[in-house]
Amino acid sequence: MTKQLLFAEGDYKIWKEQGISPEAFSFLDNMHWGNEGAVYEHKNTKEHIQLIPNPTLLSVTENDKILMTAVFCNTPVSSKHTSYSCYYIRYFAASREVRGKGLTKHFSGKVMEVIRQNETGKTIYFACIERGNRASYKVVESAGYKNIGTVKTIGFSRFFPKAKNIEQINTEAGRKEVLNLLKENYEGHALVQFNSLFIKNNYFVIRENNEIVAGCQYHRAHWIINNMAGVSGKLIMNVVPHIPLLKQLFNPEKFEFLAFEGIYFKQGNEHRLTELFEGLLYREQLKSAMFWMGDQSPFYKQIIKKARLGLLYSFIKDSDVYILAAFQNMTQSEIAAINTSPLYASAFDYL
Repeated sequence: MTKQLLFAEGDYKIWKEQGISPEAFSFLDNMHWGNEGAVYEHKNTKEHIQLIPNPTLLSVTENDKILMTAVFCNTPVSSKHTSYSCYYIRYFAASREVRGKGLTKHFSGKVMEVIRQNETGKTIYFACIERGNRASYKVVESAGYKNIGTVKTIGFSRFFPKAKNIEQINTEAGRKEVLNLLKENYEGHALVQFNSLFIKNNYFVIRENNEIVAGCQYHRAHWIINNMAGVSGKLIMNVVPHIPLLKQLFNPEKFEFLAFEGIYFKQGNEHRLTELFEGLLYREQLKSAMFWMGDQSPFYKQIIKKARLGLLYSFIKDSDVYILAAFQNMTQSEIAAINTSPLYASAFDYL
């Protein structure tokens, strides 16, 4: 894997490489995510990184030791029938020894400048920052990114999930049918991309009279939760693990769950969507799931109003994510259209 030196300042260097090096895997696998709010560890990092589309790793090192990383994923996204090149930031991380010293802000700005240098077309750049992570928010904001909306974290759970009549989508015809439904469903949303659908053939649907009435993709995830924000978060962390039934839904030391995306339901069929969710929990022998939706999405509002989500929803309903974006070579009207559209969210981007 070839590394390209982009910048040097004293003992600090910024490197660029296509793909993710073993050193970066090790750095990210031991990272604690979050800051003032929830703090957690991803335990599926290597598996998930290998599935990221066109990843470019930019790393800051001191004497060959990685201090900071940012993985830029290059993919087209659509907004109201218009397609744009897009770089979205994942694994934006800094080691503990450089936090609070101003180095993160200093080098993050340079990293984000570098990734924009060779782009000549209309391009969107965005990052997902947890509401409680004020330090990362300020760093990304200082690089010229602006808040364009909020994505809600939604929990779903069943203590005793039951088997349901669900269908796996594993043919080209089935995938085409699903994509057509999703493209129509989310045509008014911004930042729409379906890169993470059909991974491991894990898109499932419920049909009625041969018509899809509910559908979604799932990914298995494993986190360790070290801290949750606020008084309620501390209560959950200190009490829930000691109640056997509740611990099955949320075990901070080993929180295994399904992450849903590519969510579709025929109007008036929110109950069939939760039936599908429950069937997938039964299939994977889990009790908890999460998914992410823009707070202005009509589908989010319908699900919250009409669907029976379960106890986990109450645990994590305030775990908002801010979307910060920057634009290059785009008109003010194009930017305004994105700023005023509900946001699409891929669950895979949060794992």
